Amino acid sequence: MRLIGTAASGLRAQQLEMDTIGDNLANADTPGFKANQMVFAEALATEVRSGRISEENANTVDTLDVGAGVLYSGINTNLQQGVLKETDRSLDLGINGDGYFQVMTPEGELAYTRAGALQIDGSGQLADMQGNIVQTNGLIPAGATDVAIAENGDITGVSNGESMVFGQLVLAGFQNPQGLQRTENNLFVPTANSGEAQVGQPGSATAGNLVLGTIRSKSLEMSNVDMATSMTDLIQAQRAYQVNARLVQDGDQMWGIANALRR
Repeated sequence: MRLIGTAASGLRAQQLEMDTIGDNLANADTPGFKANQMVFAEALATEVRSGRISEENANTVDTLDVGAGVLYSGINTNLQQGVLKETDRSLDLGINGDGYFQVMTPEGELAYTRAGALQIDGSGQLADMQGNIVQTNGLIPAGATDVAIAENGDITGVSNGESMVFGQLVLAGFQNPQGLQRTENNLFVPTANSGEAQVGQPGSATAGNLVLGTIRSKSLEMSNVDMATSMTDLIQAQRAYQVNARLVQDGDQMWGIANALRR
């Protein structure tokens, strides 16, 4: 029975692995997407008698630790920066270095993202394509033209025929970005593990000595999914799934033989 249980846990684990890899591949062209990776742990091992006399003590037999399968431990997010791809939109922004755009969701919650395809909403605020408001310290006047964002986050443009600075876009950093919790639409929210957001001007150091990246206009950070690695991992997961499925079949046959012998 242990064989079937162990193999069944492997089936569940490899199915989760394939689902995760499939999600990564589906978002290979999604700007700002960060690849996920499953983390597994070995289930508590069971000590069994091997039947072999111990070399150290002739009055005892050796024991073996037999694993009971694999457990789903969690999901790690690869936060490595993706390639910055040039575009023809001045409001397509990429972050060259560490940091996140700070946005306010329609529910009034602060969230953080690396996806920088922005637009100007009806109230003169910068917003992402999901309608989340990017946090700045100024508004863009109606009818403004040639709106652009500089490396240091300055929002400039022309209003009433005059060039001016409308405000500044800020970035946020975290002492432990791996502690961020992923939500929908490429958004992250802070947790106790990530620490509180440290907000500052792009290219500057925060009060917590975090050096924030700079803004690159007319650029989008692409997904950091490595297609070759993902396809290799997918093939390995499929092979492991097949092996575990075969073990379940073999275990079922062994139990069938044992039941037949009893009759």
